[in-house]
Amino acid sequence: MSSNPVQQSESAWPANAIPERWVEALFDAMSATYGTRFADLWRGAKIENIKRQWGVELARLTSAQMKAGRETMTDLERPPTLPEFMAHCRRARLEAVATQAPQLEHNPSITPEKAEAGMRTVRSAAARVVKKVLTAEWAFKLLMRGKTESGKPIPFEVVRCASDAISSQAGKQIVDECQDPELKAEYAEIRQTVVDGYRARGTPLWGNK
Repeated sequence: MSSNPVQQSESAWPANAIPERWVEALFDAMSATYGTRFADLWRGAKIENIKRQWGVELARLTSAQMKAGRETMTDLERPPTLPEFMAHCRRARLEAVATQAPQLEHNPSITPEKAEAGMRTVRSAAARVVKKVLTAEWAFKLLMRGKTESGKPIPFEVVRCASDAISSQAGKQIVDECQDPELKAEYAEIRQTVVDGYRARGTPLWGNK
């Protein structure tokens, strides 16, 4: 006996989604973490449709972002909606990169004095660039690249300086004046992730309104 084609279509897992078992595992973890509060989010809705939508949207994240968000899920005091969880994943990955960067300190060839001298050079160069052309685009490109030009991890202080620049009015100006629609969207997403992280930690934003 052949199955109803409509039922087949409704039950099919989207080709552009992450694996269904990943979504099932994530929902099981959220249910165990938040209990009935998580189930209450979907009261009156078809849970199968909800899971398919999560699968499609979560496919927009990198595996590193999803891993960071999943591992820090308990930082969220209440069960997240899909947009909230995606923002949490991006923010958690950005913070993970920042905290992992100090691994450079284990390099015997880099003493605290050399590290401080290098940071003075970075700050001086950044100050000259900002003073000359009033742009914070270097900070966006640095975080988008995710490493130094030589391929090494970005030092924590450099990530912090870049994040400060992105959260400032100069960073907002870069987003507002970008003429490339795709690049503008990427800049906007990076800045929103940084700003959300600052607000979540209660860190003052650099002149941001």
